[in-house]
Amino acid sequence: MVKTYSVRSATRIPTQCTFLYFWNGTLEQGKVWDLSESGWRTSMKHPIPAGSETTVYLALPDHDVYRYMIVNVATVCWSDGNTAGWKVSHIDEAAKNRLDQFLNGAEED
Repeated sequence: MVKTYSVRSATRIPTQCTFLYFWNGTLEQGKVWDLSESGWRTSMKHPIPAGSETTVYLALPDHDVYRYMIVNVATVCWSDGNTAGWKVSHIDEAAKNRLDQFLNGAEED
């Protein structure tokens, strides 16, 4: 089996935060390991197939607390067991700005 790869449009920042996503009618939780403005790599309790689309809530640190931001539609680009790469398919402007602020702050550390 041949895997296809594509070049990322943005560098991913290492992080560890939770995310929530809807799958098979339930709200599931996973962990984000690295993040960029266009996507992220995760580990999850249950495998999810490549091509799947769902709403995702990312728990980004905001000072001493984590606050969820919504990604209206995220698509699984690749999946290998309980690890997957996701891309942002649709995000509203306020959430995009929050994500950009988090990433810019992380790059300065």
